[in-house]
Amino acid sequence: MDNHLSSVKNSCTLLKMFLDSPKEMGVSELSRQLQLSKGAVHKLLATLESEGFIKQNPTNKQYSLGYTLLELGNKVLKDHNLVEFSKQYLQRLSDTTQELTCLCVRDDYEAIYVDRIDSKHPIRFNVDIYRRFPLYATSAARAILAFQEPLFIESILSSGIRTYTAYSMKEPAEVKKRLDIIHANGYEVSENMRNVGVMGIAAPIFDTNGAVNASISMIGPANRVKPSLETMIEHVTTTAREISAQLGYRG
Repeated sequence: MDNHLSSVKNSCTLLKMFLDSPKEMGVSELSRQLQLSKGAVHKLLATLESEGFIKQNPTNKQYSLGYTLLELGNKVLKDHNLVEFSKQYLQRLSDTTQELTCLCVRDDYEAIYVDRIDSKHPIRFNVDIYRRFPLYATSAARAILAFQEPLFIESILSSGIRTYTAYSMKEPAEVKKRLDIIHANGYEVSENMRNVGVMGIAAPIFDTNGAVNASISMIGPANRVKPSLETMIEHVTTTAREISAQLGYRG
């Protein structure tokens, strides 16, 4: 039983080696990295090849990932529900920060909050699930917009922007500068821009292709969030990185 489990683990390790390696690898390189004999690696490859997980190039005898993995990956994507998948991370972030946490997704030119975990504090901020906002309007929305193509951003801002408070950005040029900062930092922090007295921290969620169509955010009264701002930023960005990694992002 132990040998069988070891073989399965070695097979999984072999497959994952291709994630950060050239398209094709030979037995010698695989043997060296796995620290297994060439004979053992040959057996692993033969088994994986028989099930379509590995394929061999008949010209150079090198190995690459097989199409069965593509079928399985497509099945995962088809069955994947981001809201359900992210729930545990959203809950953990709320438990850690004790503030409202939200999952936001992009729907064409708008952002939608699709899930939330409410703060346990008696004084707290709230958001309406499934309410739509322009992609420049909230911290969670801007954390998505900052990682879109320049032409898309231009199309969002070309008709002007709406202001929500006296502290809101008032010109598209201001939004563009802020998006550059968000892109460089990897997160957004805003205060009073959508609601006075409220602070939001948001970070992008990357999918397996490196695209950003969702974000996770934490929102609370500014006077409660600011004293622990750096810690709160770390909690939010760590959570976003963990979700991204689970979605297959390897940036």
